[in-house]
This record gives sequence, C-alpha cells and structure tokens, in this order.
Amino acid sequence: MAQGITYLVCEIKKSPRVNAKKQQLLLARQNVIRLILSTCLSMVARADAPLPQNGCGGRMCAHPQKSVQFRELPQQEVMNKKSNVWQYFYKTSGTVAKCLLCNRNYSRRGRGTTCLRNHLKSKHPPEFLALSGDIKYLDLVKNEISIGSPLHPTAQLELNLHETDPDPLDTEDISYSLRCDEKLALMLLNHSFKFIEGPGFVDFIKVLQPRYLIKSRSYYENILCGNIYRKMQEHLKLQLDLLDAISLSTSLWRGDKGEGLLSLCCSGITRDFRTHRFMLKCEVLNYESASKVACSIRDLVPSLTIEVPKEKTHCIIRDEMTALPGSLPDCSVHRLQMCVRFALQSNELLQNLSSKCKQIVDHFASSKMANDHLKFIHEIRLTRDPCALVPYDPLQWNSTFKMMASVIRMKDAISLYCEEYNLIQIYPDEWVEIDLCNKVMQPCEETIKIWSNPSTTTSSVIPLVAALRDSLRTDVHNFVSSVTICSFARKLLEELEMKFSHVTSDIQFLMATYLDPRYKQAFFTEREEHLVANEVLVLLTRVQDERNGQPPLKIIKVASSSSLKNESKIDSILDSILTTAATNNTQQATTSFGSQSQIKNLLYLYNSEPRIDRNMDPLMWWKANIKYSALYAIVRKFLSAPAASVASEGLFRDSAHLYGDMQAGLSSENASKILLIKSNYCNSDIKQ
Repeated sequence: MAQGITYLVCEIKKSPRVNAKKQQLLLARQNVIRLILSTCLSMVARADAPLPQNGCGGRMCAHPQKSVQFRELPQQEVMNKKSNVWQYFYKTSGTVAKCLLCNRNYSRRGRGTTCLRNHLKSKHPPEFLALSGDIKYLDLVKNEISIGSPLHPTAQLELNLHETDPDPLDTEDISYSLRCDEKLALMLLNHSFKFIEGPGFVDFIKVLQPRYLIKSRSYYENILCGNIYRKMQEHLKLQLDLLDAISLSTSLWRGDKGEGLLSLCCSGITRDFRTHRFMLKCEVLNYESASKVACSIRDLVPSLTIEVPKEKTHCIIRDEMTALPGSLPDCSVHRLQMCVRFALQSNELLQNLSSKCKQIVDHFASSKMANDHLKFIHEIRLTRDPCALVPYDPLQWNSTFKMMASVIRMKDAISLYCEEYNLIQIYPDEWVEIDLCNKVMQPCEETIKIWSNPSTTTSSVIPLVAALRDSLRTDVHNFVSSVTICSFARKLLEELEMKFSHVTSDIQFLMATYLDPRYKQAFFTEREEHLVANEVLVLLTRVQDERNGQPPLKIIKVASSSSLKNESKIDSILDSILTTAATNNTQQATTSFGSQSQIKNLLYLYNSEPRIDRNMDPLMWWKANIKYSALYAIVRKFLSAPAASVASEGLFRDSAHLYGDMQAGLSSENASKILLIKSNYCNSDIKQ
C-alpha cells in the first residue's frame, strides 16, 4: 500500500511541463496524497501499540508534526470532517458562506458542502476539476487501504462525495430566466417599452428579484416578434382548422394625427356550435399617404402569412373605410351611420339647431366657473339629479345627437343661466324639436348597438331593418306638426330604403334569417320564401349528412337588451312584428313545401317548429335538435357572418403607447406583429 502511494507521488514529481490549469490540478492532488501518506504511515508504525481510549470510546494516534483523530462511527452517526471545498469558501456564519473566487454570499441550507461544490461546478469549472481530481485519488487510497487491511479503522472513514447537476445557489438558471423574459415581454403588450427603463420599475425588480437583469428594449421586442409571434401564428392555424366555413371582415380606424390601424378579422362556428372570432392580421399605418393606404387595403387578404382556403371563405364584410372604390360598405353598422349622416346634412334647420347647442356646450366646457354655476342651478336650486353636458366629438358618428340629448336633460338650468348672463338662448319650439329628434334617433342608436355586438350575425339585419322602417314611418306620421323633424325622419327613411334594399334579394341575408330559429320566415314575402326554399334544396343536395350523434342539450338563454327592461323602442317594435307573424306561421308552414321528398319533409318539420324567444341562443337550439343534423353544414356557414365588421377602434385606442414607441425606433412591421399578439392574447393558450 505504502509503495503504491509513493509511486503516485514520484509520478507526479516526474511529470513534464504542463499548462497552468493542469499544474494547478497536479499540485492539488500532490498535497492531498502527501497528507494521506503521512497519516497512513503513522498508523502502520503504531498498529501494534496500544492506543489510549478517549472519553468517547474512540482511539487516538499521535504524529510527530500533526495529530489525527479517528473515531469508530456508529451506524447513524456521520463523521464531522472538514471538506477540501473550504479552500474556496469562507464561512461568514453557520448558514452563510462566501465564495473567495466571485465574492458572493450563499446560503447553506442544511449546513452541508454539497451545494458549495455544485457552485464550483457551475461557476468555476477549473477549480471544480482540481477538487474532483482530489476526490478521485482519495477514492483510490480508500480502496487500497480497504483491500490491504479490511479491519483497519481507516476503512470507517466516511466521504461525502455526492454530486448533483443543478446549482442550488444559483436561482438564475436558464429556464427560469427565459420564463421571466417572456412574461415581461408579454407585459409590454399593454405598456410602452420605455416602461421597463423607468427607475421605479427597475428598483422594484431589484427588490423583487435582485439577481434578475433587465435587458434592453430590443431584446424584449425580439422575443415578442420572434418566438411569441410564431406561437400565435400556430395558434391561429389551429383555430382555422376547427372551422368548416369562415367569414372575414376588414376594418380601418384612423386617428386625428394621421396614425391608423388596418385589421382583418375571422369568425366561424365549430362543429360543436361554438363561435370563434380572432384577428388574422393587423397592420399599423403611420402617416401613410392615401395611395399607400389603398394598396394596403387591396393587399390585406392576399398578403396573409396564414393560408385561408378559398372554399372555406363564405363572405368578406368591409367597413366604410375599406370598401371597394365606388361601392357601399358591406357592414350594416356603417350603412346605417351613412343614412343618419346624409339625413342630417340635408336638413339645414336641424344643423343650425345643433350648432346652437354646440355653442352652449363649448361655453361651459371653456369656463370652470360657468360650469360650476350651471351645476349649482341644476342640483341645488332646481334639486335635479346630477348630470353633465357631453361635448362634441367628431370621431363618433352620433356625437351631435348625444350632445343635443345632454342639453335637453339640463334644459331648465340652461334656460335660467342664459337669461341671467344673456347667453344665446334656445326657444321653446326648438326645445320641442330637440326632444323629437332624440325620439327619432333612439331606434337607430339601439339598432347600431345590437349590430355592433360581436355575437350578432347577419340573421338580425332583415328583422331590424324592418323594425326601423316601421318606426320611421310612424314618426313621419306622428311628427307632422314639426317640419324640421318630419323632414328629417322622411329623409332618413328614404336613405334606409335605398341603402338596405339589397338585403331582401341577397341570398346570404335571406338564408341567415331563415336559419335563425328566432325569425325564420316572419319577415319574408312569398317570393322571398320560394328563393330560400330553392337555395336550401340546392345546398342540401351538395352537403353530406353530418350526423355527429351529440345528445340533446338544454337551450341556454343569453342576455339581451330586452331582458334588462331598458324600454328599448326597437325591441318593442320587433316583438310586435313577430307577434303578428306568429298568427300566420301555421298556414305558411303547411303551404310552403310539399312532402314528396325527405328534404322537403325536413324543411316542413323545421317550419312547423315554433319560433324560439329572441333572448335564446340560436346556435344552442341547433345543437340541441340533432334531428336537423342534415342542415348543420349550411347553418354553420350562413350564421358565421357577423352583422358588422369588427371595429378596430378599441384595439387602436388601447395601443396608443405603441405608436409612441414607433417614434422611438419601433418598426411598423414589428408594431403590427405586437398588435396581432395583443388582439388574440386573451383567447389563446400562450399565456399559459
């Protein structure tokens, strides 16, 4: 044994010149071997001599230079031996050690040295290799001693040499750091990039996680536009695969400073009758010319990075800004807004009245003292409920009528103030016209609110247009005493008849209305009924029977304006039309189709079904009635089209910080990618 150890020492001494790293390793090994050699030689020389017993039952051996104590270890007792790893660490307390190489303090949970050795392995590989070499030769010596003298006390030495791959002292591992980077990048969807550079946020991160390093804004921009954007593209492709038929809608929103947002939205119905809506493309417009905007609109669909099969596309609904040159918008909301705008522009008396209201509102908006005095008159002197004047906003289609409605709510207070301060006055007949104008506009505003709901489909266009038509005809008859309001209602009715005349001949609107169990044939003429019947027969011959065998489900009611008891004028008119049509439903059902074929029998059965309540979800009705599974394919196709294009106004206003970042160097391409992620983030699995 002694000869073997001496041989190792001689081999080390005879080693040729090596580099610094190997020299350090060899020196460390030599020191350890010399220590073990001196200890073992001392034990061999005194093997036959009696050793004095210590107080703990162990035996002592003396060395001329150094005394070494050995102890017979009980089965559950661990020897308290100083580890060689301490040559690289300094113990500052019982549970804290300081690395002498990087001067960082680390916690020693359990007061062991394994975590210290793992730190060397992770952060200081050369020193760890030297330490590993020492351990290797200690194992060799231990084996030689055990073989030569199995009963020798040295065989009881316990060496804790366990190694683990992770560094428990280093919490900033790669996966943890990447997760933090991704979450911080996603937070920037709603904040400017300069937010992470603010001193307040930086100090907060230092307290929350001192070892996390905040990177540059370009780093997080690359995360959003790289990995996260690819994940979003994959998510959108999966969504498209779930839909058998899709409807596209385009929207353009421009700000008052030239910036804008062009978007393309997709909507469809899955096989289990769930509506899916998501944004396929967002394009940031930053002070572009009209010709460049026109090119962007033209290339909106062809430039998609996600392939949209043409056979799946049911229709494309364009708003007023993205409509084809010389054509009306497909969006029902924008068509009705155009009707109101043209009717107002053609009525000079009503424009003068709105200008007078605007002067009054601007007076109180420009003077806090005047506004406080008006508030005092309204709430203190007249003891009325608090309310405020609504200023004119050119970006809102009904801003003029909202402003006039707010003026009439404070009619008495404004009249008293105008008399007291000689302000422009509104005469009694003008107050009457303002009130009548609000009554004419109420059904239009309610209709646009219903159509603007993303869950509203084209099946509600024909019924609501019919209700608006009846309302305006009634207003023309009832308000004949007011020339201004009567002419306004008449012009609005003319515009409505002209701009919505296509819905009674467009098969998309007719089929959607017929396949909605809330309406069916209630708003059809005999000619329109035959058009729908022939189209259904043609389509059913092309579509295979899709019986999915789903069990009947309970029809679910959804919230609507009528269920909230808000005295909606358009709802009451629509209910009246449906009630009248219900009396003729049985006769129409028995005469519309014959029973000569299976398809006609199926349609006859559907027509005989009573119409469901307007507050029920038509998709849930179809899902529950699997006896009509032959109609499922065309139902999912025609009810996938929304009543209006999805407005990008909300996304545009919530992303004002992004346009500020563009002035600081963010490219339009990356800004568009970030907006696409933001628009679909809440409904995606990326946040998981």
